[in-house]
Amino acid sequence: MDQQSQSLIDADFYGYLPSKSAALFGIIYFGVSTTICLLQIVFGPYKHYWMLTLALAASGEAIGWGARLWAHNSPSDWMPFMIQICSLMISPVFISAAQYVLFCKIVEKAGRRLFSIPSKSLWIGFVIIDVISLSIQTVGGVEVSSAQDLVDLNHGSDVMRSGIIFQFSNTVLFTVLLLGAAASLKRRNIPLSSVARWPIIVALCLSTLMILIRNAYRILELGGGWNGHLMRTEIYLIGYDMVPIALAVGICVIFSPNFFLSPIEKEVALSLSTWRGLTQDSESSCFN
Repeated sequence: MDQQSQSLIDADFYGYLPSKSAALFGIIYFGVSTTICLLQIVFGPYKHYWMLTLALAASGEAIGWGARLWAHNSPSDWMPFMIQICSLMISPVFISAAQYVLFCKIVEKAGRRLFSIPSKSLWIGFVIIDVISLSIQTVGGVEVSSAQDLVDLNHGSDVMRSGIIFQFSNTVLFTVLLLGAAASLKRRNIPLSSVARWPIIVALCLSTLMILIRNAYRILELGGGWNGHLMRTEIYLIGYDMVPIALAVGICVIFSPNFFLSPIEKEVALSLSTWRGLTQDSESSCFN
């Protein structure tokens, strides 16, 4: 029996002992981020329930790093290996979902000042893209979780890599749309602040950059195979997966849309209230 057909029971899953301190940090950081995100949805001044996708991403990361803590104590067990691979691979898809929805909300608020494409069409396109990306990665995760030898494991990782490549290409397209929106505003001499407040713009741009970095790393890592240098060196996982995802989640929690992105309905109501107040003041001054 050659090495590739060797039973996974005898395989060295990681090539190192997973770091206990990194795993604990991941559990605490992403667990707290999940809790804060849920509290913001419930108690924030603006109710953006689509931010549950960010909470799903953070909770998935917490589960993945929890599995790596389990793996620190039981490095030869298959179950924690499978859980951490699937959770850490798939969870960032939900961050991309939050980015797409946030961008569509900005387009909706801007009206025809950004694109001639209706925000509803963007919504549909992004939903389809995210579902496809999630489906491909989920299929790969299922194959990894049911693998009986390294051949099956490598095939499952190839499928997951295809899903991440698809997600990466979509994020590149999304970045082009962001740049196009900025260029459109500049060309028409429209202040950025008239479309969205600066915390929202910072959160959207920085989180998008972090997802690009993370996906590029994962594509290279999976391309090297399970015995590759990137796969079997934990510092790369921490530096190019944990750190970018932690920053992406953190910036979206700090500059949460639940505090910095008012719904259009409230803006319209506020405008009407202001207009009525001005009208009443004008009428009063006329009678006086």
